[in-house]
Amino acid sequence: MNPLGVPGPGEPQVRGEAKLLLSFLWIQAVGFLVYFGVSAWIAPAAWVRYGTQTAFGWGVILALAWAVRRGHVVLASACYLACGWLLLTVSAVTAGGLSGSAPIGLLVLIVAAGLLLGTRATVLTAVACVLGALGLAVASLRGALPPPSFHNTPLATFADFTVYAGLTVAFQVLAARNLKASQHRYRSLVDRARDVIFTVNREGNITSLNPAFEAVTGFPAAHWVGRPFVSLVAGDAPEETWARLQAASGPAFELPVRTTSGERVLEVAVAMTTDTSGDLLGIGRDVSERKEAETRRGQLETQLRQSQKREAIGTLASGIAHDFNNVLTAIMGHAQLLQEECPGPLQSRASEILQAGGRARDVVRQLLTFARSTGQEHRPMLLQQVATEALQLMRASLPASVALESSIDSGTAMVLADQGQMHQVVINLVTNAAAALHGRTGKVVVQLGNLPSSGGEGTPSPQGMVRLRVTDDGVGMTAEVLERIFEPFFTTRATGEGTGLGLAVVQGIVQDHGGQIYVRSVPGKGTTLDVELPAASVERLEPAEVLSEAPPGAGERLLVVDDEPVIARVVSEQLRRLGYHVTAVNDPEEALEVLAEDPDEFDLLLTDLQMPRMDGVELAARVGRLRPELPVVLSTGNRWSVSPATAKAAGIREIVDKPFRLEELAHAVRTALGPPAERPPGSRDTGS
Repeated sequence: MNPLGVPGPGEPQVRGEAKLLLSFLWIQAVGFLVYFGVSAWIAPAAWVRYGTQTAFGWGVILALAWAVRRGHVVLASACYLACGWLLLTVSAVTAGGLSGSAPIGLLVLIVAAGLLLGTRATVLTAVACVLGALGLAVASLRGALPPPSFHNTPLATFADFTVYAGLTVAFQVLAARNLKASQHRYRSLVDRARDVIFTVNREGNITSLNPAFEAVTGFPAAHWVGRPFVSLVAGDAPEETWARLQAASGPAFELPVRTTSGERVLEVAVAMTTDTSGDLLGIGRDVSERKEAETRRGQLETQLRQSQKREAIGTLASGIAHDFNNVLTAIMGHAQLLQEECPGPLQSRASEILQAGGRARDVVRQLLTFARSTGQEHRPMLLQQVATEALQLMRASLPASVALESSIDSGTAMVLADQGQMHQVVINLVTNAAAALHGRTGKVVVQLGNLPSSGGEGTPSPQGMVRLRVTDDGVGMTAEVLERIFEPFFTTRATGEGTGLGLAVVQGIVQDHGGQIYVRSVPGKGTTLDVELPAASVERLEPAEVLSEAPPGAGERLLVVDDEPVIARVVSEQLRRLGYHVTAVNDPEEALEVLAEDPDEFDLLLTDLQMPRMDGVELAARVGRLRPELPVVLSTGNRWSVSPATAKAAGIREIVDKPFRLEELAHAVRTALGPPAERPPGSRDTGS
């Protein structure tokens, strides 16, 4: 530190009260020098006394500056005041009492106490000075003071007064400058803060706002100063918010405020100001984005839970489909054999069994559909035809209290979809809407058309969307129910009246077709469900493939592999009646052994997919290494579990879905083998 107390290079900066105290000390030091020079000039004979006082003052100042530089600011301030009081008291005693300039110095000391340590220090210093002056006055009256060792001349007294006045002015200017700098720093921090900082008076009016208010709300801050705080609060209970602000206690709370673009959320902490105004000081951080992020995260978590539920149900559905489809394959196979063998009433009953089996097959496929894609083939189709047919069926099954209305645009663009699944979507949506009426009189409205586009409503657009809307005027749904309507097995109906799969199935189908489903519901007023599907990029339908009667075989030798003996037997019998020579085994390892003995023995391999120890894809791949040209047909109830690329790599030419009718199986086998003319009966592959 240099002689004037200025920090040197590398020394820590002095801030706040320390800087103020050091400034006081060096002003006081300069005052001592001025005092010594003027006094020695006026009274040269007393220069020793003046020099002693100046040296003592400089010694105290340097010691106090050393203490301040080491962080003992309060202690140094107290010592400064104590030393000043002691020096002035001694000066008064040697001057014969209060007749000299000491009282003026005591007044300056009281001012310095207030600037350095505040009001309490001012009071204590004033009490000490008053008591000291009282003691000097009493001692002077009783003659207890020693004779004065010197007498100030009027000019010396004037010099003392001038020095003390200069010190007082210097102290006040310095304090004002420090106060202004502190206020500037405070205002700079407030103006640069990204949080909204505001004050509100006891009447509830806003008294100050920082620029962040305008950045957050879009309102000019000057326009809101002086206005009631509650007029800024959004929501239905601004008075309750004002009451919470007045409490000024507890943790920060969320405060919705109005903005030019709607509404934002501030996280506000409130405290009382320390001045006498009693204003409330509030700091509000904009947490709107955080709240939106939390909402989005909640939505994502909900979607994740739905996805996990769907995955779990999908795993369950796969197992059910495998076992149940095997049972249905055996039932429907035997029923079809009976239908061919038995005339009259028995044939009719076999037909009934086949119809029931077909309905059971649809139930299994419905279960698989909601869980995940079932691999159905999507083709361009007219959704208006499907909707019209479905509504014709529904009108006969709905209660008389339900009025079914439709508005189907004949110009609706085609969609790329599975016709059976679209039929299922319409049926499920209408059934769900009718159930929402809860038995009372009401109506269900079905609308179908193109979404509005640049060409207007109803203009077909291959790049646009087709919307199917089903509306009811039923009881509607609460927010809690609305959140769960797509959950598997969730239903608001009584036990036995619904499975809870309807809307879950619809959602699975729509997502599988690349579409979206939207729901709007108002309790007591009804519900609207919108299904939006991409329009197909074609303008006319291709002729639908009509499945003809089962094509016969030409004596080809088939190897049938299925771990279920009953299925192997019934499939073998069906194929034999078509003119094929069939060998059936129940173990894929046994099938490999049979083929290894004579790879040219068979013309085609028909294998199940899910079997113990080895599935149908692996069997096909291993057979391909023995006989690359051997056609393979795969039968499965879970077509979606085998990708086309995987099937092609394993040498699988056709896939037939369990449970299958004889016509479906016969066409798959005939397609894999090729036309009979290219493969005469009894011919064998050379294996080359």
